[in-house]
This record gives sequence, structure tokens and C-alpha cells, in this order.
Amino acid sequence: MEQNFDTILTSLLESYDNSPNKDISTIINEKCNEMGLSEEGQALLKETNETIDAFTEKATSLAKAREEGETRKHWILNEMDKITEGRSEDEKAMVASAISSINERTIQESLTEE
Repeated sequence: MEQNFDTILTSLLESYDNSPNKDISTIINEKCNEMGLSEEGQALLKETNETIDAFTEKATSLAKAREEGETRKHWILNEMDKITEGRSEDEKAMVASAISSINERTIQESLTEE
């Protein structure tokens, strides 16, 4: 049975809404079996869930920092410190440069689209 990503994700979210106390991993496994997803489809769904969890975790962390009077810039710098902990100065510079390049490209793309 061919399913597209939107249909799968929508079905997964509906199942979660209907059973909020159920573990999300269990729901994912049940939906994967129910829909006959390929291993690739299952991996994509699990990766998507992990991305959503990571985003939610960071959004919660930022909200907490703001409640404590911290600025977004300060929060980002703290996150950068966590990401680069134990790395050499060259590696830290590479990470900062990559993030800066991505931000510039994103800004340029959004200005071009408008």
C-alpha cells in the first residue's frame, strides 16, 4: 500500500492525539506495521520524530532561558559552547563559520523569494 509522507505523518499525529499517554515509539512501530512501510520509510519516520523531539527540546530550553531573562543571542552562544565542548579552536571556528554561512544563505534565499 503506497503512502505519502504527509499521510503517514498525519496518521501518526492523529494516533498520538488519540492516545497521548502511549509511548511515541510504540505508536510509530504500530503505524509502520499497519501501513506496511518499507525499512526506508520507517527510518525516515523515526528520523522525523527525532528531529521534532530535538526541536521541541531546544524551543523549551529557549523559552526557559527567556523566562530567566536571558537573550536569544546569549542562549545561542551557550548552545554553541555545548556543541563545541572539547573541540580544538580550529574545529570551533569551522562550526561557527558553517553556521554563519547557512544563516547568510537562508537570509539571501528568503530575500530572493520575497
